Amino acid sequence: MPAVPEGERSLPRPPDAAAWASAPLLETIPGAALPGLISDGGGLPFEPARLTRAAAALDPQDAAVTALLVQIDRGRQLAQPARLLRPRAKPTPLPPEVMLDGWRELARDDEQALFGRGAPPHLLTVAVRRARGGRWEPLGASNSRPLRAVRDGIRASSWRLDRTIRLDPDSPVLHILVTERTMASGTPVAERLLAPELYIDTEVLLLRVYVRPLAGYVGRAGRHETPVRVALPEPLGGRTVLDGALFEPGAR
Repeated sequence: MPAVPEGERSLPRPPDAAAWASAPLLETIPGAALPGLISDGGGLPFEPARLTRAAAALDPQDAAVTALLVQIDRGRQLAQPARLLRPRAKPTPLPPEVMLDGWRELARDDEQALFGRGAPPHLLTVAVRRARGGRWEPLGASNSRPLRAVRDGIRASSWRLDRTIRLDPDSPVLHILVTERTMASGTPVAERLLAPELYIDTEVLLLRVYVRPLAGYVGRAGRHETPVRVALPEPLGGRTVLDGALFEPGAR
């Protein structure tokens, strides 16, 4: 019996022929090499250019920025050494301009704002929202979480090729295994799949898959891979096949 490669020992059993025969066949829509919007799941989506574009200094008098300062102070206190039977010491007060050094606004609407510091893969974001009475309050911080493409408010789900199916350069159909990004309590994915985005050139085929999340409270459950067939506008040829869900600066 041949040995199973180390990287494949934990992979689920691949779908059988019957599963592929009944798998949904999706038509694609045109996509770009880089996503228009990205998100780490901690707040509003934002344009990738916001990470590198020159940004104006944040105004400490801005109510949303005041909420950011509250969250920064919380983080500074949590970074203080723990003390037995006593709360952590309060950090040394700093001027707002010093605390805001390196922070930039990534996105904002009438009800929420997202601020960031640093760059991927070590990006720190803080989301704030407008509460009752117009007062702004912090929602929380996200540190070094993956940035995913966003479409219509939905973060892209991951997929991989079924290694038991040979990539046929002459085939106009791609067989992929989709793992939904959000929790769905085991609810089937097939009926909630959106049209995938496809970017294609002479060398690369880049695909982004989106699954419409369930509304309301959703309990935790194990994620499952769903077999999906994707109709290509032309045969694959010798192109490299890529999952475009994750945004990685410097990547194609």
